[in-house]
Amino acid sequence: MIKMKWAIRNALIALSAVFLSACAQEGANQATLVALGDSITYGANLEDSGRSAYPYLIGNDAGFEVHNLAVSGWQTAQVKEALREDEEYRQKVKDADVIAMTIGANDLLEILRLAESASAGDPERMEEIMRQELSNGIVFSEIGKLIEEIQSLTDAQILLYNIYNPFPPHSNMHQIGEALLPDVNTAFQEVAESYENVYLADAYSAFRDKQEDYIIAGDIHPTEEGQAVLAEIGLEVIETE
Repeated sequence: MIKMKWAIRNALIALSAVFLSACAQEGANQATLVALGDSITYGANLEDSGRSAYPYLIGNDAGFEVHNLAVSGWQTAQVKEALREDEEYRQKVKDADVIAMTIGANDLLEILRLAESASAGDPERMEEIMRQELSNGIVFSEIGKLIEEIQSLTDAQILLYNIYNPFPPHSNMHQIGEALLPDVNTAFQEVAESYENVYLADAYSAFRDKQEDYIIAGDIHPTEEGQAVLAEIGLEVIETE
């Protein structure tokens, strides 16, 4: 009887070891998505950003382990600085299989604020100043440098979102956005096409004329529905490429 009990005990231990080994192997083989960027990627002003932000939605659908390193308010230069100086941040990027990021919107908002101040709020003058500021290409050059910094650490696929128009329809700011963003997003496309393994997700087209559903009221950040759309278009790119 004692021998029987020990035999059963040893069998259970062996089965447990096999099960734990299989789970560990599954975890070791799980692909990783690392999200970089700004408040859109972070999931700002959502009730539960750790569940509803687009990187987690992509992870749930595609089976990725997700590390969301995005920080609200960050511009391109700050992401680049973190990649150079924060070792933990660097290591997460090195281990990534896919990098997803929204970046550049805060760079553009800074230009918008400067244009609004310099134009005293006149829409035509504001648009003119913004076009002048954007014509130097610094924003897009910085995004290119950021991609190079990422690619110095990893050969992961990079999913780059372009810029949607966050402003409500029929507002002056919406009209300025519609005037400028096609050219801005053409530049985003050119940046993506300049590098191997970088693919563009078209947030601008997905959000066009749907701001009331996809943007939090009185805000510039996506609703849960908007985040779900970002996840959907991102998954399409990942699965296609």
